Amino acid sequence: MATTEATPDTEMKAEETPAAEAAKEPEKPKAPEPPKELEEDAKEDKSPKIAEEIGFNVEDTTLNVMPSATGNLLMTLTDGGMQYLLAGARANCGIKAGRYLFEAKIVEILDPNEVPGQHGRPVNPKQLLRIGFSTADSSLFLGDSEDSFCFDSEGKFTASKQSSQATQKFGRDQVLGVLLNLEEGSPNANTVSLFRDGMRVSQPMPIPENLKGKTLFPTVTFRNVTLSFNFGTAPKVDLPFKCHMIGAAAKKNSELKHSKAPKDGKYEVIFPVCVPDQGTFDWLDLFLEKHPHYAELSDRMILDWCEKSGISRNRGYKHRTSNDKPEMSFGIPQLDDQSVRRMLRNIAAAQKRNFVVMEVKANLVESERKELLSRFVAPHFKKIAHVLMGEPKEDFKKRTQSQLLKVKQDKSNSEFEQKKAARKLQELKEKELKKAERAAKRAKKNMEAEKKAAEEKKEGEEAQETKAEEEKVEEEEEKEDEKMPDAEEEKPPVVELTAEEKKQVFRTLEFPDLTSHLQSSNLETFSMPEKDEGFDEVQYGWAAKTKAGEHFKDWKLHCKLTGRVEDIKPSEWFTERCTSWSQQLGSWKQKQGLWKAELAKKDKAQVEKKEEAPAEAPAEGAEGEEKKEEPPAAEEKKDEPMIHVNDFDLDVFGVANVNDIGTGEPLCSMFGYEDWALMTLRVELHLLAHSFKKDVTDDERPGIYIDNLLFYYNKYFRKNWNLSQFGFEKLNDLIDLLKDTVALQSNNFFKPEKAEDTALDNFVKLTEEHRRERERRVDAGD
Repeated sequence: MATTEATPDTEMKAEETPAAEAAKEPEKPKAPEPPKELEEDAKEDKSPKIAEEIGFNVEDTTLNVMPSATGNLLMTLTDGGMQYLLAGARANCGIKAGRYLFEAKIVEILDPNEVPGQHGRPVNPKQLLRIGFSTADSSLFLGDSEDSFCFDSEGKFTASKQSSQATQKFGRDQVLGVLLNLEEGSPNANTVSLFRDGMRVSQPMPIPENLKGKTLFPTVTFRNVTLSFNFGTAPKVDLPFKCHMIGAAAKKNSELKHSKAPKDGKYEVIFPVCVPDQGTFDWLDLFLEKHPHYAELSDRMILDWCEKSGISRNRGYKHRTSNDKPEMSFGIPQLDDQSVRRMLRNIAAAQKRNFVVMEVKANLVESERKELLSRFVAPHFKKIAHVLMGEPKEDFKKRTQSQLLKVKQDKSNSEFEQKKAARKLQELKEKELKKAERAAKRAKKNMEAEKKAAEEKKEGEEAQETKAEEEKVEEEEEKEDEKMPDAEEEKPPVVELTAEEKKQVFRTLEFPDLTSHLQSSNLETFSMPEKDEGFDEVQYGWAAKTKAGEHFKDWKLHCKLTGRVEDIKPSEWFTERCTSWSQQLGSWKQKQGLWKAELAKKDKAQVEKKEEAPAEAPAEGAEGEEKKEEPPAAEEKKDEPMIHVNDFDLDVFGVANVNDIGTGEPLCSMFGYEDWALMTLRVELHLLAHSFKKDVTDDERPGIYIDNLLFYYNKYFRKNWNLSQFGFEKLNDLIDLLKDTVALQSNNFFKPEKAEDTALDNFVKLTEEHRRERERRVDAGD
């Protein structure tokens, strides 16, 4: 068999074939290489280090946090609705320079029982951890303000209240390391990074501009988990590079925040005693700004805590009936039944920290003050009643003016933006309209140009020149339309307070401190605090004791004069006269009905009589017979003149019997719907005014305040009345119409014009006189 030897060319071709095929195939994209770790090993630092042990001050933890005595653990309460609330804690050592690490680990996942509600939404995520940094005295809820930044267990990074996906989710038994780099000159300066079990799981995230140069404290916010933390000198898990722990921070790079323990060992529990709607919560906000180590105990605080915990509330968080006792309305039984409030009171009694117990109504009632005081019996508490009545201090006035100006400026800005948007929309519409008009003109000219295409060349050139000039004008018009308005005109106007607003001492909030029902029903029990109630001290923050007492007395009197008596009940006197009035009203309407029926019957009889007896011609006698003349009939007796209600010479108030003016006709025979309605209102207001004096025995209440008239009318007669059905928009105008029965005094108090024993007949006469006057004015064209 012949053999074939491979020539060099053949071998080359064989070798080139796979290479050529590979060259034809597209190269597969390579996986991107992970970014190079820019963090370098920390250099040895021989400067003095902090010696104190790093931990958490009590005032820098939320009330539901329970630090362990040993083991560096943070736990949270999970009963009585507390399982829905976030917990927060801030370390007592802050970093202001350098690069430092601290660690934390979720060691336990809690799954507390939750009672399902009918309308409540589940709180998600049920277990949560946020870990990061915040400034001193800022919110303990990371991400709630612009003074913090953090990573969370859902894999997000939050800074400046904006969240973005930055890493993977993390969970139990994973050591989390948070590295803060504030080293000048470092590639990762002013960034924060997250490491999990020693491996980087996030890119260096820049810290917000507003936090650069500030001291930043390690902070955790969590729910339904137990944490262990490491603020020591050595990490539990090494990073890819050497790094100093926060426990080994240099003194020059760190700042320790010491707990503000009282010198005498007594923690203050302050009970503000305020006049409702006179700077109560504004004073509290100002106080907490100056004293952030005090914890607020109030329903407002609970509602705010729930909002920051991400719990949905029916109708949102802005709606409430009062500031003191806003309804919870979460649809979650353990939040709606005040279990959280009871838990917090029990927790507070066991902690060594300063409190402000803001209970507007309870702090004004002696029995409720004593009940609140009984919860703080521990020897480390100093109970202080802080009376805030009278003329406020200058710092409070300045804050009020600042807030009034801000609200006014915000409103002005909003109106400006709305007008600006409307103006831009109008300009856009006008621009589009002009554009459409120009397009129509251009199309028309093009059509005309086509018709002239057959004309002489010279004429065509002239047409082209004219067309070019017109297009140039159109382009200039379009450029003119596109011009932007002057930037100076786009700035909103700067508002100022009026002279009247500058005199305002207290802000009028969107919602009252107490509901009108709660305030009026408890007004008699409101009192000034006394030391013998159990207080260690009674302080007067604004006016001195005497002036504060006078202010409080004047306020109570004003409330009595203008407030409602919520629990008022009509007396038997009122019930008897209402029954008598109802019966009498029915009798008069029946009389009117019978009279009208009788008139209709007589009119019908007269019509029938005329129809049955038509006029006949007299019968003529036989032809030639003379017609006998009948003797003249005796003159018929003329009827005496009859008196009618419509006769203007009728003396209405001289009628002895309103059921019969002398001819069987009742005085109310001409009443229409409006007359019956006005007479009824006259009698009802007459009875209401006299009954109120009998049912309210307080001599300091001279009568019904005009603003409360409709309320009492509903209380007594169990019905509402609408001013529009009488043709009025203001109550004062309607009262003026009935001035013959009731009147409005100069102090806006409602008073009766008729005596208590005025006969009901008189109201028929008043109504008839008013009807006649109305008809006279109509006839006169008034």
